[in-house]
Amino acid sequence: MTTRQINFYAYEERTSRQTPYICNQEPIEYFCDGKEGYIHFDGYYYVENHAPPYLEDEGLGPRRYDVWLPQKLIMFVQLFEKEAYKELECLQYIVEVYKKVIHENTDVISDIDDGDGENMKVCFFPTNRQTIYFRVLEIC
Repeated sequence: MTTRQINFYAYEERTSRQTPYICNQEPIEYFCDGKEGYIHFDGYYYVENHAPPYLEDEGLGPRRYDVWLPQKLIMFVQLFEKEAYKELECLQYIVEVYKKVIHENTDVISDIDDGDGENMKVCFFPTNRQTIYFRVLEIC
């Protein structure tokens, strides 16, 4: 049995906060042929698919982020034996993420007391099941 870990790091300083985060470090589905690929995962990635204007918004619309695709990132992909945790493969790529598709909201929401004896719902960890698509620019 093996497990794959994927971590992203900023390639450019201006986008250092907007990198994909994969919950539990286990992507649901991963593919990369050395030229392009995709990752289907549960987590977050605070970027827009395109630059403004957002014509699809009505009224106030959803909250928007100040970074949009395409985005250049450093991607580390490691494959480990699950039991011995021995590293079997370690690859580093510079990729260009060009598309993000949100499939399902998976926010972790809890009920907490608001101090007045009422319960309120609070999202401690906003996440989505999503797929990001990328081109490999360089294998390091």
